[in-house]
Amino acid sequence: MGIEFNHLYVTLDTETLESIAKSEFISQEFCTITRDTVETDTESWTGTYLRGKHSYLELFSPGGAEGLREGFSGIAFNSQQAGQIDIVKDFFRSLFGSKEILSDLRVRQTEDGKVPWFHYLSINPVEREAFASWLMEFHQDYLKYKNIKLTSAGYFNRAAYLKNLDTSEASLFDDISEVHLELTLAEQEELALLLQAFGYDSSCVGDVTTYHSHGFIIQVSQKVAPRYRIRKVVCTLKDKPHQERTFMFGKNAQLNVGNSFAIWEFG
Repeated sequence: MGIEFNHLYVTLDTETLESIAKSEFISQEFCTITRDTVETDTESWTGTYLRGKHSYLELFSPGGAEGLREGFSGIAFNSQQAGQIDIVKDFFRSLFGSKEILSDLRVRQTEDGKVPWFHYLSINPVEREAFASWLMEFHQDYLKYKNIKLTSAGYFNRAAYLKNLDTSEASLFDDISEVHLELTLAEQEELALLLQAFGYDSSCVGDVTTYHSHGFIIQVSQKVAPRYRIRKVVCTLKDKPHQERTFMFGKNAQLNVGNSFAIWEFG
């Protein structure tokens, strides 16, 4: 099934977030960085966006979206072709019926009015949780509105989507290849079901479970009460830096850049 990683979000304390937003290295070398407010037909949120060629990090301060507290995090996947989200929905219904599934259509408020944005599917409860994972399938009306072209094989093109947002071609940040999570047992079980539906393979070493599909890796450690759910994010780079460098941002973010990777550590 054509399901791929799309993006992730982390909620940071205000001091750490401001330190990232004001960093000359981030804005001039690492990536395109913007602070945007997004409005849908039901809610709005304000985030700081670090955009690479194929993926992005969405950073919030507490309250940046309703119910967000420091350490709250989430990871999103997207289907590559129309209709795949229905296959995943049918899989979940075959397991435990429709009551556990949250599924709807997100509508975005644009300068030209409301436009259907993406179909959304999650097995998380409706209320805001410390960790969220979900599947999104972009609506054809929105892709047409933003003039985002599919690939020659008819697949959703993440690079074309981000290029539409004026992502700099000169920046280092290319994609996200690996994410390390610390989750409670219930959160890990929900994520495992979602990844099973997406066709991820898994393996366990001690108390660490690793999920992988098409070169993307998710590593999960089980914790009773983790402070930050997303602890490490490995980014691939478009060009090799000439030297290894470490950047500290406030109390809760560190970026290690070297060779062909940049590694974020949170919390």
